Amino acid sequence: MNVIVQEAQLQSLQKKARNYSYACSLNIIFIIAFIIHQLQYNLITFNPQLQFNTFEYQLLSDNSFKESEWCFTFAFNQDSTILAAGCKSYIKIYNFANGKTQLNQTLNNISFVRTIYFMKKSQSFISGEEDSTISIWHQNSNKQWFLFQKLIEHSKTIKHVIMNRNEDLIISCSNDKTIKFWIKQNEWICSQTISNHTSSVLSLSINESQDKLISCSEDKSILVMEFSKITNKWVVIQRIFLKEHGRRLSFIGDDQFTFQPKNQDLLQLYEWNATSRIFNLKMLIPVNSTNDLNYYFPQQFITQKQLLINKNGNYINLLRKKSDQTFIQENLIKFNTNQIFGIMNDSGDYLVTWDQDQKQIQFRKFSEL
Repeated sequence: MNVIVQEAQLQSLQKKARNYSYACSLNIIFIIAFIIHQLQYNLITFNPQLQFNTFEYQLLSDNSFKESEWCFTFAFNQDSTILAAGCKSYIKIYNFANGKTQLNQTLNNISFVRTIYFMKKSQSFISGEEDSTISIWHQNSNKQWFLFQKLIEHSKTIKHVIMNRNEDLIISCSNDKTIKFWIKQNEWICSQTISNHTSSVLSLSINESQDKLISCSEDKSILVMEFSKITNKWVVIQRIFLKEHGRRLSFIGDDQFTFQPKNQDLLQLYEWNATSRIFNLKMLIPVNSTNDLNYYFPQQFITQKQLLINKNGNYINLLRKKSDQTFIQENLIKFNTNQIFGIMNDSGDYLVTWDQDQKQIQFRKFSEL
């Protein structure tokens, strides 16, 4: 009798085991199918058949020239007739036309320039320096540049400086862990400081409507700030915690931004949820990558060409935004070093770079194939 009971119990256990194994197999199949579906959804934009007209940035070798000093930053004026190059001990101002330059002026005795912003509404530009100062430069009637004002509220190296579209607000970030907002009265004065980051703040970007600001930091987080019309202050509304910090991010219009984690071959795309009022990670975009040791060379989105420029390691990745709000990687430029610094003009027609291997200021021109 006991033997019969034991056999019945054994058969029951075997049946349960088979059912459990089958259920597990189904779960695994469903999981694999879900992953494949997600990959197809997120990566379908990289189907070559869906690409725009192909293009390249052709190196203008005859227009490039040697520059022995490190050049960390460049900026074009609004109509791309002036190029400013920020180097270790000076700023060089060039006249620029059709990819060719002519040196106009050298501004000497400057602490290592880390970032330059050229104003669009006036012949003025801003430089952020290693000694923690921000300089405002104006052009006189003889078309020569002079120092108009120094801003000295930061305590460590300036990492990035931007302005709003009206150019009545300067926003700066620094190794001192702060973001500062400057307004112009008789002179530029600091009107607000945000100190939520706990390590160096590396990059900034403001959205199309000029009411949201994002920042990334070595503390492995992104801050999302919003301008309050009630208090006329910027308020932190979200903090996104990351597995790895990154040095480059950029708004794409109002409701999206991209972020490049350090040393990773995936670019993160975030999208605004109007109901929850937060940004959520929408998709991961494959990009080329190697180890990335340098800062600066901010991400840029060129509206006219719907083109995102994303420096990552030894590569400059060029990605196009599609009508369905996704991206395709259309082209890339490879260098022999990850120490690359550069900028594209507002129309996306010219790319200027300096890299440690060539030690040249090089120019590349957009060309559809």
